[in-house]
Amino acid sequence: MKSTLFKKAGFKKAGLMLLAALSLFGMAQAEEPADKPKVLLVASSYGVADDPTKPGMEFDEYSMAYQLLSPQVQLELASPKGGKVEVGEYNKAKPYNAAVLASPEAMRLLANSKKLSDIQAKNYQAVLVLGGKGAMFDLADHQPLQQLLADMAAQQKIIAAVCHGPAALLHVKNPDGSLLLQGKKVAGFSNQEESMFAKEMLQLYPFLLQDGLTKAGALYQHTGPMLPLVVQDGKLITGQNPFSTPALVDAMLSHLELKTAQRQAFPDEQAVTLIQQFLAGQPIPPQLDEKLVDIPLMAIWGYYYLQFAKADPERKQAVQVMELVSGSFTDPQFLMALAQGQLQLGNTTRAVELAKAVLKQQPDSKSAEQLLSKVKG
Repeated sequence: MKSTLFKKAGFKKAGLMLLAALSLFGMAQAEEPADKPKVLLVASSYGVADDPTKPGMEFDEYSMAYQLLSPQVQLELASPKGGKVEVGEYNKAKPYNAAVLASPEAMRLLANSKKLSDIQAKNYQAVLVLGGKGAMFDLADHQPLQQLLADMAAQQKIIAAVCHGPAALLHVKNPDGSLLLQGKKVAGFSNQEESMFAKEMLQLYPFLLQDGLTKAGALYQHTGPMLPLVVQDGKLITGQNPFSTPALVDAMLSHLELKTAQRQAFPDEQAVTLIQQFLAGQPIPPQLDEKLVDIPLMAIWGYYYLQFAKADPERKQAVQVMELVSGSFTDPQFLMALAQGQLQLGNTTRAVELAKAVLKQQPDSKSAEQLLSKVKG
């Protein structure tokens, strides 16, 4: 999800949240159990540094998974080629990213991943295939990974995958030759999310994940774009997008009969949860704490959802979410999009109010002037 709005938003709360994350991280590490199960993280080897056409692993997913799993399990990281795992762009100020960047062990794993061909299923109680666009290019057809996952399934081990990570499951077979995913409920990055947030990759992908999962016989499930969803079918656990990672990790820990840590939700995790609650008709606090909730993320979610809305019900949802944060997030581009959305819904008075607010910030805003002229005309 890249936008000039993201660059303008900033994250003033990052310092405080980093301290909190590091504190939680340190406390959890100090209380780790004596005999911890082994969990394997799997990452793509496709990424090439500074080459947007060769995307790598999603660092956010690695950071959240590492921070939430490492206190209670032994973690190892493997990839098709082994060695350094390249990652895509990410926000270093996010508390979980900052905490992992400050962890020598977490960074050592990234720099020295094991080679998947050297990995044996019998040594692990669970595997988590991480996403990032790179997974679409090298995980689906990597034979050592297919064998590993088939062996994990045969041994009744936990198999988890998040975002684009479920691509690794597409060709995995059961002992009788049938596809592992046949008739299984799964989630994964949706076609809608691809068109909204990865449009530049559509011509490069060998397939779309949602289509691939469906073709493999999976019972594909999804929710709104960039909203969390975790689907469980026995010991197969899948998550739709990066924001699904915390709940997916909680599900893994539950299957491992380990307690989930008592913690404050990450600010972006809290933001998407609040959006989901609001859209479901559940009440949310009238005043949102900017230290605990990622206000810019809520604004950007509404902005993008409005751009892709095909009908008034979707448009109304987007506008409602945008209004929730319009008092705190006052970027002119955002306010102008909200004004246009309100005008499309027939809320002329509010549209005019927003256009005038934009003109106070940008007196030469042609879009604001055009909206006011359209209303007067």
